[in-house]
Amino acid sequence: MPTIPFFDSKDCEWADMTVMIAGATITKIRGIKYKASQEKKLLYAAGTEPISIQAGNRSYEGEIKVLKGALDDMNRAALAAGGDDVLDMQFDIVITYKAKGTRALQTDTLVSVEVSNFEKGWDQGAQSMEVSLPIVFMKLISE
Repeated sequence: MPTIPFFDSKDCEWADMTVMIAGATITKIRGIKYKASQEKKLLYAAGTEPISIQAGNRSYEGEIKVLKGALDDMNRAALAAGGDDVLDMQFDIVITYKAKGTRALQTDTLVSVEVSNFEKGWDQGAQSMEVSLPIVFMKLISE
């Protein structure tokens, strides 16, 4: 049986990734995670064993961690567009994983992203403020 090379010997590193929000490269990013989910349910008929797995709706969600300055920039953009803050914006996020060695360029696009909430907080001795922005989006396109 032929083997399929699923993994490159060199894994993707943080420095190999570029994140664009609403067409602008964001440098004040500290983290990003995103997932696609689909409802799955076992289908039963005669007997006690399932006969298939039925699929339902898909959903998409994630989180962006940015420095306070990035949130301030997003809030200013929302104001300029007639909104109150980032909660009134809808935008795409494009994550590019650069080609390296035998690993090919990969791009994930999160389509029609909206931030569901944000919270600012500050601790004594902190040197910067990191803000987590939970997101929902309409589709994930991987190329």
